Amino acid sequence: MDDRLDVLVGKEYCPVCGSISQKGTARCPECGTFHSGVHLEEREAPPPEERPSNRDVDPSDYSMNPDAAIANEEFEGDDSSVKSWIGGSTDFSFIDEEAPPLRQELEIPESEEIESD
Repeated sequence: MDDRLDVLVGKEYCPVCGSISQKGTARCPECGTFHSGVHLEEREAPPPEERPSNRDVDPSDYSMNPDAAIANEEFEGDDSSVKSWIGGSTDFSFIDEEAPPLRQELEIPESEEIESD
């Protein structure tokens, strides 16, 4: 009698979605996750003069404080690439004029016994 698990010889499972595929596949046929570095191309790092320079980042630019000042942004290129935003609300203040009730009172009917044992 043959072993039922022989159908799994030469197969592997995806650690992300659990689907079973042929052993050695670089990408899961179900979820598309890459499982090996086979698909990656070997290349050398660019020389230091070609690398982008580090920009100074001020951590307060990412503050959650509502009183923090907005950082002045500078864009490369001309102003035609910057679009104005029209519409919507930019008021993110925490002050509500009249707060809506948190929970509405609902009339819930009593439960009925439909069938007894």
